[in-house]
Amino acid sequence: MFRWLYILPYLIHEAGAARRDARIRFLVAQVEILRRKLGGNRVIPSPDDRARLLAIGAEFNHDVAGVIGIVTRQTYSRWVVEQREGRMPRQVGRPRVSRDVRALIKRLAKENGSWGYRRILGELRKLRVRVGRSSIRRILKDAGFTPSPTRQSRGEETTWQKFIRLHMNTLVACDFFTKAVVTPLGVRTAYCLTFIHVGSRRVFLSPATYHPHGGWVEQQARNVTIWLDECNIESRFILRDRDTKYSNAFDRVFQNAGIRRLRTPVLAPDANAFAEAWIGAIKRECLNHFMCFSLGHLNHINQEFVRFHNHYRPHQGLGNRTVPKSLDGPPCDDDSLNETDVGRVRCQRFLGGLLRHYQRAA
Repeated sequence: MFRWLYILPYLIHEAGAARRDARIRFLVAQVEILRRKLGGNRVIPSPDDRARLLAIGAEFNHDVAGVIGIVTRQTYSRWVVEQREGRMPRQVGRPRVSRDVRALIKRLAKENGSWGYRRILGELRKLRVRVGRSSIRRILKDAGFTPSPTRQSRGEETTWQKFIRLHMNTLVACDFFTKAVVTPLGVRTAYCLTFIHVGSRRVFLSPATYHPHGGWVEQQARNVTIWLDECNIESRFILRDRDTKYSNAFDRVFQNAGIRRLRTPVLAPDANAFAEAWIGAIKRECLNHFMCFSLGHLNHINQEFVRFHNHYRPHQGLGNRTVPKSLDGPPCDDDSLNETDVGRVRCQRFLGGLLRHYQRAA
């Protein structure tokens, strides 16, 4: 009788020993995994590591509170649910960028020194290559390419910005820009009038002239209304500054077409930011690299850039997509292909290689 008083506590003790042993082995398994995975800020267990932890945790009904340390309790609970439902472990971490894609990113950066991360990202979207901007930045940084200048963040939206955002699809902005032309009689100033549909970023550019008189400006207004009809673009507003070269006849052309004139405030170029940005782009990416010797020479360069801009250049304001062929149709680019399917990439050059368009080889 006295012996049974010792046996009973011993049996109770041994009944909990297996449970404690399982907890100990669970902790040891975590330590082994952590030692093997050291070197990063995040420990990502492999499928074998996960299966090992689940097998040990099942011995004490997955009561891992107080002993789990390698992952959170929520993550471990998800593992248990996935194992119970027979689901395979999901891919963890960033997908590895293939060697071909890394080489393509370096090629784009090397051949186009003025392109930043977002510009390269837009070109890759045209090729249906899915790579994040941070991955592009990391690849170029490892390769020794300097980053593009950082841009200032946008502040709070103003009333004018809200108006532009709400009427982008029916708003056309216009502005003049100049280019020096070398002639036998000396250097002369040529004037060009550009129109940009804000919603689609499509551009119409007038031929250059030395004398932007009222009749010439009126004719460009007629030309752009015809262009709007041909492109099936609905326009309700024409945005311009207070330049005296805009004649009353210029405004009447748009008034007769049902398009309302909007004038920017005095000395406020930011109010016409889309036209100003496009003029900056054509000068920075194209005209500043050329010396023009006639109006015909200037018109050829301008129209080549407009064709490149309207059909091949990805636009950050459109989600790094090219201008759609139809405003009612689907986007020109999609992400249906995987980055591993890059294949051979061909380069189409404009203006002697100054502008480049990349596409997959047939």
